[in-house]
Amino acid sequence: MWRIPELTESPDSGFFQPARYQPASSRTRRSGPNCAARALEAHVDNPISPPDFAAVLRSVASPIVVYDREFRFTYANPAFCLSVHKTWEELEGRRVGEVFPEAPERTQEIIARFARVWAGETMRSPGQPYRLPGPDGRLKERYWRSVETPLYGPDGTVTHVVQAGEDITEAIGLKRQKDAITSELEHRLRNTLAMVGSLAMLTGQHTPTVEAFIDSFTDRLEAMSRNLTMISDHHWEGLPFRTILEAELAQVVSLDDPRVRVSGPDLMLSVQATKWTALLVHEMVTNAVRHGCFSVPGGTLSVSWRVDGDVFTSDWVETGRREQGEPTRKGFGTQLLTLTPGIRFDRVLEETGLRQRTTAPAGIFTMGG
Repeated sequence: MWRIPELTESPDSGFFQPARYQPASSRTRRSGPNCAARALEAHVDNPISPPDFAAVLRSVASPIVVYDREFRFTYANPAFCLSVHKTWEELEGRRVGEVFPEAPERTQEIIARFARVWAGETMRSPGQPYRLPGPDGRLKERYWRSVETPLYGPDGTVTHVVQAGEDITEAIGLKRQKDAITSELEHRLRNTLAMVGSLAMLTGQHTPTVEAFIDSFTDRLEAMSRNLTMISDHHWEGLPFRTILEAELAQVVSLDDPRVRVSGPDLMLSVQATKWTALLVHEMVTNAVRHGCFSVPGGTLSVSWRVDGDVFTSDWVETGRREQGEPTRKGFGTQLLTLTPGIRFDRVLEETGLRQRTTAPAGIFTMGG
């Protein structure tokens, strides 16, 4: 067995150099004199060359740095210099606080951790923030996972601290992004489940039989599913009002059908507004198929919308209807409009068809509302 050579600092380079190999006195332990003699002869004939430990440290891909008791840089391998965008000449002999200034409270936290290393304890940091220079030279907050190990002198006291680190800033950022996405998905899932619950309750109030409830509820769930798929395809950033309208119309009529006319400016809706708008448009289209313009030959539909200041206005105008007179009860779509906060609608059933104007604060509909 051979002792691991100690690293000694080279005065001309500032880097650590390996000391000479010395045979250990315990070499003959459990070997016997004959075995020890043969091993000695073999060593004389084929001496083992010690590795160049300075070259080993230079070749290590992980950043390694050594500080003295005054927090001065006494060694840094190329990987460390590269990670902090500094040359060894810019670090050598300087105190850490001079090169990488920190806030007082963070400095005290670092000093407290290093004090335990000076006492002989090895410390591990799962992710410590530091202000380090970027490629442009400006200080930026970076997260490092590191291990601080005491380095002992000949008298047994701790003379230096060896820090081996790894920049995990990107990993921390990805974790935060994942946590934010998870939180947002949980929030949206709760909202979606609340919508499904409201949908079931309202549908149950307007269907006389279980079979009718199943048909109506399934149809509306399909509309919700279709809308959620579109939202997902747009990276959960909401949908344009026109896209929602055309997606529902496309379920019953060709978009180039001369009976249908759609006009209005580009208007992006928030995710929440997209969900409710899709349900409302679905009910309007369903009623048009059952009772309105799509239930009779020659019926037409015109949908237009505009934004005047902070007010959104849409006009839904049908010509042609199957039944005359006012409906005897409020339907699902009418009640849904009533329950939607901030929305006002004026509905008129004429002999020629339905005219409905819907107004709402523009902030409810525009992105971020």
